[in-house]
Amino acid sequence: MNLRFVASCGLVCAALVFTGCSDTGRKSPGKTTVQVANAAPGFEYLEFQRERPPGQDPDSIQFKDGRTYIYDADTYDFYVDEPTYNPSDPGRSWTFAPKLDANTIYQFILTEVAGDVVPVIIPYPAPPAGDATQIMGLHAGAKLPAMDLYLERTGVGIAGATPRATVNPTEQFPPLTLPSGEYELFVTAAGNPADVWLTSTPINLPAGTSSTLVIVDQNGTGTERINVLLLQAASTILFDRNAPSQLRTLNGAPDKAPRDVAVDSQFSPPLFSATPFAAPTPYAQVPLGSVKVNVTPVGNPGVLEIDTTMAGIIGQRVTMLFGTSAGTGTLMPVFAVDDGRRLNREAKLRFMNAASQFIAIDFVFTFPDGDPNLSLPLTQVFSPGASNYATVHPGDYDLYLRNSATTDILMGPMRLSLAAGGIYGMLAIDGPDTATASAVLFDDFVP
Repeated sequence: MNLRFVASCGLVCAALVFTGCSDTGRKSPGKTTVQVANAAPGFEYLEFQRERPPGQDPDSIQFKDGRTYIYDADTYDFYVDEPTYNPSDPGRSWTFAPKLDANTIYQFILTEVAGDVVPVIIPYPAPPAGDATQIMGLHAGAKLPAMDLYLERTGVGIAGATPRATVNPTEQFPPLTLPSGEYELFVTAAGNPADVWLTSTPINLPAGTSSTLVIVDQNGTGTERINVLLLQAASTILFDRNAPSQLRTLNGAPDKAPRDVAVDSQFSPPLFSATPFAAPTPYAQVPLGSVKVNVTPVGNPGVLEIDTTMAGIIGQRVTMLFGTSAGTGTLMPVFAVDDGRRLNREAKLRFMNAASQFIAIDFVFTFPDGDPNLSLPLTQVFSPGASNYATVHPGDYDLYLRNSATTDILMGPMRLSLAAGGIYGMLAIDGPDTATASAVLFDDFVP
């Protein structure tokens, strides 16, 4: 997920408009470029706006995402808002008012400290001369320990190397000049090069440019503890290329019989033995890259009910649901990337469907004792299938399952209590007869 730019031509085009005059011949106030990045993991996204002009909606900036803006040089009020899904809760807002000088590039890093958004403003220094390149950085992980950063030529490693910088949580390190070219970034615990938190793929640091490295707390997003935002004219997220991948399975087979699940046909023993119906397994580590996933009856590896390739995943946790669709008896897999990042004041829900008696099911939430026929579904999920995460304000709700494209209620109401920071999962399965469905709750629903 690369940082997206409002100014699609990036910082190069921005530099071209730093000089010039207005149409009336008056000298313009000069231009400035602002690059905004969201490094606050406790929020689903943040809303960013300058001066709150009437009738203009703020820009939504996802975690580890960003925008670039070009403004006249001046002093402005900037606003960062927390979105809310509760009509009675307006959410929180933070404001700051920096002076922006002409012919300068600024980075606004939206960090999080103790649940509040704390903007960090970093002005770009003058670019280095000749073949040199320049780096600077910020440790945006307020809950993490101090870190050492190494930048070494590709393939060299860090054995015997000296850190380029040591940085404490919420602190910056000043600009450093080094020869331009291709490097690998290593981030380790301060003073302990054996405790490697991130090893990047090769990155290019061009001559005559400045690059900013922002350490970002993953906060449970995957198996990686950190990512690093590399802020340049075209900015990217640096992942840990050695981060483990993990898989769990959820057996939605309509016969409700247990299954063995193996990786790359390794059945002695399988990755998961006798996986029970409708109960997610624990996560287990799988090899990096693409792997074959096999599902068989218990103790019978000669009958491959599923033999499929799971695309290469690095640093992620994945749930594989398997079940059948309406009118078929063939098991099919569905892979869903799990996001364990907990939000400060909202709950997250994921819906899965293994109810093969119905083509698709609507998951409908109402306030307690509400009418499900007056509510739009949170999501529609085909069988077998999995939704994206839905974000819901904490509180009590009634859950209904409805046959999609009808008013037929298949189950409900089921009273649910959701807490801020909770991550909840539910699986629809066939009910005791052909006109009903049931729901199995997992993740934070289960103590």
